Amino acid sequence: MRTSLPTLILALGLAATTAVAAPPPAESFPSREERLAHLGRLWGQVRYRHPYLAYKDIDWDAALVAAIPKVEAAKDRASYAAAVQDLLEELRDPATRILRPDEQQDGSTKSPSTPSRELRSWEAKDVLVLDLRASRGRNVQELRPDISKAKAVIVDLRARGLAPETQAAMTQALGDLLPLLLSQELEVPGQRSVFHSGYRAQTRSISGFTTSFLSTAGERISPKGDGKARPVIFLLDDQSDLDPRALTMKAVGLAQIVTEGRLDDGTVVEKTQVELGAGLTASVRLSELGIPMRADAVLPKRARSEKDETLLKALELARKPAKKGKARDLDLLPPARWQADRQYADMLHPSREYRLLALFRAWNVIHFFYPYKHLLDRDWDAALTTFLPRFEKANGAAEYALVVAELSKLVQDGHTTLRGHPELDKRGISGTSAPFELMELDGQPVVMEVWDAEAAPGIVRGQVVETLDGKPLAERLKALEPYVTASSPAHLRHRLLERALAGPEGSQATVGVRDASGQRKQVRFTRSQKSLQKPRKGEPYRLMGTIAYVDLTRLQASQVATVFDKAKGASALVLDMRGAPNGTASSLVPYLNTRKARYGAVFERNLVSADETNGRHKFLQELPRARVPVYPGKTVMLVDERASGEAEHLGLLLEAANGATFIGSPSAGTNGELTDLVLPGGITMTFTGHDVRHLDGRQLQRVGLRPQVFVRPTLAGIQAGRDEVLDRAIEYLGGAGPGMAVARDTP
Repeated sequence: MRTSLPTLILALGLAATTAVAAPPPAESFPSREERLAHLGRLWGQVRYRHPYLAYKDIDWDAALVAAIPKVEAAKDRASYAAAVQDLLEELRDPATRILRPDEQQDGSTKSPSTPSRELRSWEAKDVLVLDLRASRGRNVQELRPDISKAKAVIVDLRARGLAPETQAAMTQALGDLLPLLLSQELEVPGQRSVFHSGYRAQTRSISGFTTSFLSTAGERISPKGDGKARPVIFLLDDQSDLDPRALTMKAVGLAQIVTEGRLDDGTVVEKTQVELGAGLTASVRLSELGIPMRADAVLPKRARSEKDETLLKALELARKPAKKGKARDLDLLPPARWQADRQYADMLHPSREYRLLALFRAWNVIHFFYPYKHLLDRDWDAALTTFLPRFEKANGAAEYALVVAELSKLVQDGHTTLRGHPELDKRGISGTSAPFELMELDGQPVVMEVWDAEAAPGIVRGQVVETLDGKPLAERLKALEPYVTASSPAHLRHRLLERALAGPEGSQATVGVRDASGQRKQVRFTRSQKSLQKPRKGEPYRLMGTIAYVDLTRLQASQVATVFDKAKGASALVLDMRGAPNGTASSLVPYLNTRKARYGAVFERNLVSADETNGRHKFLQELPRARVPVYPGKTVMLVDERASGEAEHLGLLLEAANGATFIGSPSAGTNGELTDLVLPGGITMTFTGHDVRHLDGRQLQRVGLRPQVFVRPTLAGIQAGRDEVLDRAIEYLGGAGPGMAVARDTP
């Protein structure tokens, strides 16, 4: 990308203006890494808040990639500013730029003030000039007789050198004045800005999160003067508040505009400022006007002399009427056009600039949209500078994939997973799980469920897994620890065991197992998605005396009505939720809503817009309803760290519906609708998009469903064929006591 002429002018202006303006507070020149971190934050502010990125064809990724070496090469403040301005030039937006050294925090410029005229004066006998710089403290209504006598009206809105309070007074005066100048009603459009309600998923087809435009209401101004049509000319300069009402009058042919310098709506749209170090600040547009920015005459920006050429040009225009316009001449801004981020799937080892793009994209998405950021153990802001050198130095596809995984581990969420890169599959960070499930009991990895006996011949419930491909399983677990994350320690251990046995689809591995008698053997298994999708064998429902037992990991929605028909005479109901349900909540809950509750959980999602980056949309989730007989008996739910996401949410709904009792050990502490982001190398990272809480507002994430009755299975119990958690539930419900329950059926 070549350095543009405006950028060169800016760089020279920085040096020249610094010599005449009061210097900014001394601030050391940031290091290369610090400059890159500032660049990443600025890139994200533009990417997720600037309106142009929501509908224009701007390759913002490429702009960043081109800017990185320029920012790195900067040797001083001026060259640093020029490099960043080069990035912002890709937007072709004068409102988004590096602020000059003589500009204040509010974006106004210190420049010599120009003496104002009287509020009203006459030129060429019948042309009324209204200098609104002199309007402060004046009643504009007193101008009514003068306006009626005038054949043309010139309104001076030039603001160079004025204090902000004076400019505010001018804006107020213009609002009072305009109805006196109108000959017809004026419809003034509002502004619009990008509005993110959560983070719209990049690869998932179903998501409750949206990106749209938020438009403010416009304004209708009715004429309140004599109703005569006469030429109206507005005088503006580069510091004028570009009032939408004046622009609209121009667009529909009710006024003309003469400006010193090109029109720039940067003074009236919403903006944010991003600090860049070295005393530099970037201004970023957050909203836009749907009104053409056209002037009838554009004069050079320069200090005014006794001969006011701008006023002379206005007098020339006053001799002829404005070109007629119509309301439809107002620009119709294009609608939002959502596009997924590019994954650059062929870049298994992206170049350094694209690796930094990966870091900046991941960091900004979590920064803006992750609803549980306040629950993370480590400061997410610091992660940007911490990982910047790590991403830069990643040598080869494997190192790159692993550093992405290390970054994702900071997002302590059981929904945080990675997929799409072959190096992740090779190491089990992603890939296909084994056809059986492990759980840590008494400090040992124990087989709890077998999903597909044919894919793992010889694996049975209760075996202890000691080795993987001839090496201690503990070594594999330790190697995975830097790359696997979860919401709680118990769930992390469970996920590590799952990932330790995972690998590429169709691959095989060998585990060394020990049974209850101490016998050891080697068992070879095959990883296959078909194994994980096989229907579970065994009935999901059975009666144990007067207690009905339902295995929710097997129960299908089509079976719910039958189950409750069979259970209507049971004194109590045990719902086994030690695993993943099958989308049965909407069918199940109406049968159990003894409290006639309306709501089941509290949801919050991040809002990102022009007005806020820390906002939340909070709503209550209504419980599903159906005209079905309500089961009146006691209900308990069995949980442990295998209950995650949908399983935990079902627990929240039942807690609200009938006060279900939880028995077992804490659940995973992971809940909220999934969304995802994509990174160079074809990597997809999922994370939770909603903050979900108990109906009373209590935290669920990283806490889990907390059992009122705590019980943990033991290795001895599993190997003896007992289900100690179910036994304890039956005892709690007044059943026959320990030993009555049997373990879950296995395929």
